[in-house]
Amino acid sequence: GPCDVIIDGIGGTGVITIGAVLGMAAHISGYGASVLDNTGLARKGGAVSSHVRIFSRLNDGHGSRIADRSATLMLACDLVTAANPVSLAKINPGHTRVIANADLVPTLQQRLDPDSSLDTRPLRDAIVNAAGVSQCEFIAATEIAELALGDSIYANMVVFGFAWQKGLVPLAFNVIDEAIALNGTAVETNRLAFAWGRRAAHDHAAIEQLLRPLRSSADPSSLDALVSRYADELTSYQNATYAQQYIAL
Repeated sequence: GPCDVIIDGIGGTGVITIGAVLGMAAHISGYGASVLDNTGLARKGGAVSSHVRIFSRLNDGHGSRIADRSATLMLACDLVTAANPVSLAKINPGHTRVIANADLVPTLQQRLDPDSSLDTRPLRDAIVNAAGVSQCEFIAATEIAELALGDSIYANMVVFGFAWQKGLVPLAFNVIDEAIALNGTAVETNRLAFAWGRRAAHDHAAIEQLLRPLRSSADPSSLDALVSRYADELTSYQNATYAQQYIAL
């Protein structure tokens, strides 16, 4: 059936990719679709949203922008972007389903000020208050992308896979897979990211079990272990002399 999806995230992390994959998958399926990307002045690091409207028939669509209180599904790939009033206005309380990335990406202020709060609760509360508790699910998509796939860039595809597995995207798996292939960028890794999102929706406990050993190795308990790890990375990046300068400093 008809579906209005709003995707909120950060420029340069693949928000537009998810919209493009959704639009292409709808086209392959013979449905009508429109994709409206709101990039503004964003570029990499700024707020970006994509409005994807899927219609039952090719000529059903009227207007590409999703009206306030009209979204069927929100993919909140970034909590800061999704919790702003313009995005929250798209939510129809009790009807819009929200799948959100629970991991907060630090803003510029938080990067500049080490004492700045990184508390996600106010952002999560704003989304939950707008949509309703039963309508919202949160997934540690950035952590899954970093630990399982080696790059946070795939977090949005993890969120998308989670939403699809929950039955919130009215498109068949094979057409989404074909659209990922047609997109042509990091095809196999994006397929894996989509699969990780599906697994997280199907069996969260199993995902936790798989990530636990990766999480412990990625979070050294001592300063020495952290310095050693970074020195190895600098050696791979340039050479041992460069790493030694870091160790001495």
